[in-house]
Amino acid sequence: MSTKFKVNLAGSNVELKENKVVIKGKEGEMEAEIRYPFLKVEKKDDTLFIESEKDNKFQKAIAGTFAANVKNIIKGVNEKYTAELELVYMHFPASLKLNGNKVIVENFVGERKPREILVPEGLKVDVKGNKILITGIDKYKVGQLAGMIESKIQVKNKDRRVFKDGVFITKKP
Repeated sequence: MSTKFKVNLAGSNVELKENKVVIKGKEGEMEAEIRYPFLKVEKKDDTLFIESEKDNKFQKAIAGTFAANVKNIIKGVNEKYTAELELVYMHFPASLKLNGNKVIVENFVGERKPREILVPEGLKVDVKGNKILITGIDKYKVGQLAGMIESKIQVKNKDRRVFKDGVFITKKP
């Protein structure tokens, strides 16, 4: 007995290659690698079936995780993921800039040296006033960049109850 997961392809073009599932949509193309030999992936009509060899806990978990990753990729290639962040300051007027592939925060808590964060390939970042919008087809890259910006632009070595400055995620992907 084995566990089967169904994934609706929802207008996406899916190709099965050796150990990869290549998914194309109107926003772009991504692939998911099948890393475990016990996973069987089949495409029938508009549905992708992901099946494990055995019905044990580990193989069920891996098959379910792979199905969830494929669903995230299908959503990403059809409609991009977005994350929103907001710069909050109380003591010193900080400013946000976008310079090429870097997000720059100047005058954060009165610091002379600006803080810079590199934007990975495949992501688009827009800065509007005190808001940062991150868009991309890869949910994990969008979330990773949002988390990295939030963690790099926060107050350190000061009382958090007094210095509530920082960049905070307001909408997750």
